[in-house]
Amino acid sequence: MSDTEQNPGADSIYRAPTSDTTVSSGDNLLAAFVGPKNAHFYEQKFSGFESGGGAVSWNWPAFFVSWFWLMYRKMWAWSFAYWLGVPIALTIVSTLISETVSPDAGGTFYYIAYVVVTFILVPMFANHLYYQHAQKKIAKVAATSLSAEQQGQEVARLGGTSNVVIIIIPVIVIIIGILAAIAIPAYQDYTIRAQVQQGVSLSSQAKSAVSNTYLDVGELPFDNASAGLPDPTVLSDGYVASVEVSDGVIVVTYGNNAHALILGQTLVLEPDVSEPQNVYWSCYSPDIAPKHLPSACR
Repeated sequence: MSDTEQNPGADSIYRAPTSDTTVSSGDNLLAAFVGPKNAHFYEQKFSGFESGGGAVSWNWPAFFVSWFWLMYRKMWAWSFAYWLGVPIALTIVSTLISETVSPDAGGTFYYIAYVVVTFILVPMFANHLYYQHAQKKIAKVAATSLSAEQQGQEVARLGGTSNVVIIIIPVIVIIIGILAAIAIPAYQDYTIRAQVQQGVSLSSQAKSAVSNTYLDVGELPFDNASAGLPDPTVLSDGYVASVEVSDGVIVVTYGNNAHALILGQTLVLEPDVSEPQNVYWSCYSPDIAPKHLPSACR
């Protein structure tokens, strides 16, 4: 049997040692570390951990605002690990999966793992993590030669809550706003370029058909049928409404789910037959912004 079990009044890392100060032996350092805010909630959780209960419980603030809760409870190292370490670790693993399995598998893993970590694991183990954090801080203070009153004051200083979140939130909002102002237009341009490129890829069948027809009969086909192609609207996909051949010229019209900035606009591919037995292609657009076109079409 330990000394604490033999002598209930013996010192432990949870209770201040007996002394002549105003802090009595019954003062709970763990409660002092938590502070007055939500003290009853954490007292119940910590009592369960101390009595041998499992490490799983639930913390709603850690579910809704995990990073801010970690900072609010002064768990600086854990907040940094959550903010930076988790995304980096998941990115590394998802990249490996993308290279060994497929990009879709890597992307799916990242989002599923992030949701599981952020909205399941963190709130499930947040209270126990906070409990262990408090234990370590209290153990260091209890190992000092400070008086009971001084230990209580030091534990309260190390624990409690931090108002740094009040300062950080506006800063984060400003940073997010700046990044969004940069990233949203850039992502929009990237999305439109990808959709335009899909039209270029879809036109490859028509280019081959026009080239083969010219090399076979010596004349450019005047429409899809004469090039051996299906109806223009059949040559379509999610972002392309039609691919039409007109006197050898291929006109790609964007529609369906295409971005509003290119909806109804066209990409033109013209054949050059100035050299015998060769067909060269050039492309341009009369209405799509140059920044959204492939470099060869600008």
